[in-house]
Amino acid sequence: MESLFVSLEKEVFRGNVLDITYGNQGIIYKANKYYDNFIDVNYLENAPSKSCDNEGYYDSCIVFFTLNKIKTHRQKLKLFDNIYRLMKNNGYVYIWDVEKEPLKTLQKNIRVSLPDKSMKNFQINLLNLFTDNTSSKIIEGLKNYFDIVEAVSSNGTFRIVGRKKGC
Repeated sequence: MESLFVSLEKEVFRGNVLDITYGNQGIIYKANKYYDNFIDVNYLENAPSKSCDNEGYYDSCIVFFTLNKIKTHRQKLKLFDNIYRLMKNNGYVYIWDVEKEPLKTLQKNIRVSLPDKSMKNFQINLLNLFTDNTSSKIIEGLKNYFDIVEAVSSNGTFRIVGRKKGC
């Protein structure tokens, strides 16, 4: 199985951080705590609900290898809408994920380098032929809520940074 490498060694997230990760491996928490022991990191294992009390609370939202697990584009749009509501006016969303085109399967090992030089490893197995998790499709949906600040695709992974619209 092919391995993909992601470096979080120089990533610094400011303020209150929302970590939306399925199967939380503690990766974002560990990366944040290296630079700031007092940072507030909150986790959501599932998409935030409409009745969430934290609207406008978060400065940063990290979606780390999670979108590939959401099957439909409509569900991803709902997640983006919910993230938008939870973000402060100057908030940023950071997305890392794998490029997965429709009618293809994908099995990868992901190796993540953290600021303390440690490594975290996990696997992604995407066998649903109908799922479209390409960076272009993600950007298409994200543009409704966020201005795209950065979009980089390399070696089968992508990183997208968006700033909340209406700021």
